Amino acid sequence: MLQTFRKDLKLLTRYRQLFPLCFAVFVSMLGFGLVMPLLPIYARDFGATGGQLGFLTASFALARAITTFPGGWLADKAGRKTPVIAGLLIYSIVMTLYGFSQEVHQLILLRALQGTASGIVWPVISTMVADLTAPQDRGKALGLYEMTWFLGMVIGPGFGGILAGSLTLAVPFFVCGALAFASMLLVMFTVKETIKIETIQVRPENKLKPNHSFSFWKDSANNILSRITPYPHVFLGLCIVGFTISFSHSMIQPVLSVFANEELHINVTDVGILFTMMGIVTLLTTLPLGTVADRTGRRNTLTFGIILLALSAVLIPLSGSFWPLLLVIMVRGVGRAAANPSLLAMFSNVALASGRGKSMGIFNGFRNVGLVAGSTLGGFLYDAASSQSPFITCAIASLVGVSIVLLTVSESRVGVE
Repeated sequence: MLQTFRKDLKLLTRYRQLFPLCFAVFVSMLGFGLVMPLLPIYARDFGATGGQLGFLTASFALARAITTFPGGWLADKAGRKTPVIAGLLIYSIVMTLYGFSQEVHQLILLRALQGTASGIVWPVISTMVADLTAPQDRGKALGLYEMTWFLGMVIGPGFGGILAGSLTLAVPFFVCGALAFASMLLVMFTVKETIKIETIQVRPENKLKPNHSFSFWKDSANNILSRITPYPHVFLGLCIVGFTISFSHSMIQPVLSVFANEELHINVTDVGILFTMMGIVTLLTTLPLGTVADRTGRRNTLTFGIILLALSAVLIPLSGSFWPLLLVIMVRGVGRAAANPSLLAMFSNVALASGRGKSMGIFNGFRNVGLVAGSTLGGFLYDAASSQSPFITCAIASLVGVSIVLLTVSESRVGVE
């Protein structure tokens, strides 16, 4: 396994632009990880209800959904690098302002502005990774991208918990703003533009066998999607899967740290440790699972990951204390490592290179709508039903996602360019 890991890391020498891009992601996500588990608790200190916690996440997702497609369109027209720099600058300012907030409504507004920056930055960065790599290497490359993403998430929550526990809950937000600004400078001075304006659309033949059982989808979507994908039925199927995964995950995202803190009486520092351990497990398993997906099939790996996410969601309210919850969170980390790179790699392989920014914009639009709906419903259920209900609903939605994968998605090992 170690030998395979080293072999996969050779991608950094084969694609030299991959390292500075992934390192920029790491620096930014290190800052994000500082505050992710603390924001709901921070809002709770201002008297936020469960519904407001849900809307705190929903405002982020709604703003990101609105800006994702325009950001992707701009990335195809004007280049990838400029939108990323602008988004990271906005992100750094917003995270600093969190530390000066005085009430829940200010947090919600800032969360929406953060979503705007996120809608511009993250789809374009993943598009840049896809631009850099050959189709047969995209699973590993996107796995490496996810690994650096989660490396920041590994270090961030524990460090943020220590800062919040020893100083104040506002301090991690200031640190996050500084790191986001450093990430912007890193992209500005070390990352080169990845799109070529002269890119020509090439329609592949016989690379992916059409699924005629979904001919209605193909006929109705062909006029809209023909410029960005030759396989609209697979394209739309993967978008729906992205929506479902995002919807199910966001059911528990706004309330997980609050549930651990208030229901299981886990302190702020230990909440940070929970998220750190999930990041560690995700970090250690993302690249190997990306390799497995490349070799044995991304559809199977995606299905396996979603099943693990459903299982862990059921077990969270049954955990009862820190150590059982830690084990469940680690299982969830493996599920994320299996699902996310496989889904991104499959989607990249059905999107034409010349329209990949728009494609990622559409794909992330579906995911953002899922995030809005799931987080709003999760926060509502936490207050109106029970603290366990968001987790059970999350598991049910995840299993629906498995069904969608099996019914609508086929895959090709060879991408379209």
